[in-house]
Amino acid sequence: MKINQITLNRLRNDANFQFHTEFKELAEKLNPQALKIKPQFEAYLPLYDKVDLALKKIAKSSITEQIQEADKARDNIWKGLVETNTTALRHFSNEVREAAKRLKIVFDTYGNIAIKSLNEQTSATYNILQDLESGKYAPDVAKVGLGEWVAELKSLNTAFAGLMRERVDEGSLKVDIVLKKARLHLDEAYYSIVERVNALAVVEGSAGYEPFIRKMNINVAKFSLLMPARKKQGKKGGGKKPQQTEEQQ
Repeated sequence: MKINQITLNRLRNDANFQFHTEFKELAEKLNPQALKIKPQFEAYLPLYDKVDLALKKIAKSSITEQIQEADKARDNIWKGLVETNTTALRHFSNEVREAAKRLKIVFDTYGNIAIKSLNEQTSATYNILQDLESGKYAPDVAKVGLGEWVAELKSLNTAFAGLMRERVDEGSLKVDIVLKKARLHLDEAYYSIVERVNALAVVEGSAGYEPFIRKMNINVAKFSLLMPARKKQGKKGGGKKPQQTEEQQ
């Protein structure tokens, strides 16, 4: 009796980590000391934690979607602000028209800031808001009725800047963990433990290892079904180190 082979690098990230999680929980339940894999298992655990951390970093990339949505919202308010002022150029009130003309000079000076890069747009938005809220233009903003637009643009720009800072902070916390390498090291540690258990089962007899082996083989069969179709030059795994594939990326 032995633990069957599985080519872990053919599993996608989430399935690979789930396999390791179930292996880890089973080993802990049956006691690494009793299985005579305690040193190997203790070396395995920090590698497991590294993959866990790397996956959490990737999960946080959802902040990119938040940034994109926040940028769209900011663009819409900016366009609405400019369009509202453009409409005011045809207002029936001469005072409103004159105020809109003065504000148009400000808008024309900055141009279409919505087409700038994200950071440039944040800076340009901050600058134009400073102008619009200044003593020189604030009366015109009020006269044209742009106060709420300005306040909303300021709020969205501040929120956007916060998201960008959060993404930068995320990047600084990566501690050079590359998921591909972390996965490879974790898989190798698993293969080493499997080789040891299989060897012990031969030398000492399988009785003491049967519950562990049987459960692991159920897991191997289960996760093997999640693998994509094997390529012609695929290589079977087990105790040997497999080559990297695209599924790990």
